[in-house]
This record gives sequence, structure tokens and C-alpha cells, in this order.
Amino acid sequence: MIDIHSHVLPGIDDGSRNLQMSLAMLRESKEQGVDLMFLTPHFYADSTDPGKFLERRDAAVKNLKEAMKDNPDSYPYILPGAEVHYFRGVGRSEGISRLCMGRSGYILLEPPFRTWTAAFLEDVRQLRDEQDLKVIIAHIERYFDQDRDLVDELLDEPGVYIQSNAEAFLDFFGRRRPLKLLKEGKIRFLGSDCHNMGQRSPNLAAAREVIGKKLGTEVLLQIDRNSLELVEEAR
Repeated sequence: MIDIHSHVLPGIDDGSRNLQMSLAMLRESKEQGVDLMFLTPHFYADSTDPGKFLERRDAAVKNLKEAMKDNPDSYPYILPGAEVHYFRGVGRSEGISRLCMGRSGYILLEPPFRTWTAAFLEDVRQLRDEQDLKVIIAHIERYFDQDRDLVDELLDEPGVYIQSNAEAFLDFFGRRRPLKLLKEGKIRFLGSDCHNMGQRSPNLAAAREVIGKKLGTEVLLQIDRNSLELVEEAR
């Protein structure tokens, strides 16, 4: 099991507040069967630049790895990444590739919550075509109220990959469309997007149980294969 979206790093964003919480989140993930987690703190271009962000992130990763040494078998393997919040011009932004997942060419992009326009899709295509990046769209289920044509266009865009949060499949009344997209192969990755040990705690195992019951194990195996491709490039 691979969790490609999490906010486990302590004191970096609105996720884990301290080292003890981070270790608890990692232990819980491991107990659920997660073997590897990408650590993807929020990156906001209007508040910092990639260089300063990476300094803080990498220092936090180093401290977390040091704390994990006492009992390494209790925690998943971790790889660094970022959740890049969309800003106009991100497709041409110098140095944006430094925020990819590990050593890969995959970048996790959080779409705007304001009304989507064609400019957003233009930036996504520029990330793919001009920066030669593989764009992962974060938690697609949060944007189903956006313009339906733009959402469908994004879902069908070649070389753009879709991620969904575990909670989308745990919402009894809201999981119908995510399950449909997963069955169609349009959702490629899963993540917990965990932030703490409270209401946003690690929950990937529960979501996978729902998916397995509703769609069968082959869908889960395909998600795992997709995630392994990312891991192999990221290491």
C-alpha cells in the first residue's frame, strides 16, 4: 500500500504540529498496511519560494527520519514531495520542477477552489508540455461542483493523472462518482491526505476496503501498479 498524499511533516503547514504527532500518524499508517508514504506539505508561491520551502521541508524530513531510527519497522518508508497550490503562470514558473515527488517527474498540483477558467487547464498543459512534467491533480472529488465541461476535459487530458482522497470513498452519499471514475480508470492514485490524529487521521485502509467490496480487488491492484511506477521513478 502506497499513500501518495499526506501532511505528516511536523510544523511545515496545517498538518502535523510536532514530531510526536508525526510519528503517531506514521505508526497508524503502518498498522493499516501502508508500506510507503509521500510527504507532501503545502507549497504556496505567494508566501515563499521553492528554495526556502525545500530548505524547511528537507530539514523536517531529516529530523523525522532521525526520530524513526529507534524503531524503523514501525513506520512506512517515506519519500519527500509537495502539494503545489495552483497559481496563474505555474506552467512557466522557473524551478517548479524542484517540487516534484522525490526524484520523479511527477508533480502534485492542488487546483484552485475559486471558479475554474480555461487558464487553469492552459497552465496544466504547460506543466506537461513545456516543463515536461507529469501532473497529478490532487483530490479531484473536491471540484465536482466546478464547470462540468472543464472537469471532464481535465479528466480526459492525456498525460495528466488524477488523485482522490480516501475520504471520498468513505462518504456514503458522495462516493458514487469517485467509484465510477475509479472503475473507468480515470482516478489513478489514492492518498489519505492525513493532517493529524483527529478528524483527518490516516484512513487509507478503510477506503481500500470499500473499493474492494464495490469494485473488486483488480481495481486495487491497478492502483498499486500505478503507485509503484511513481515510486520507482521517485527513488
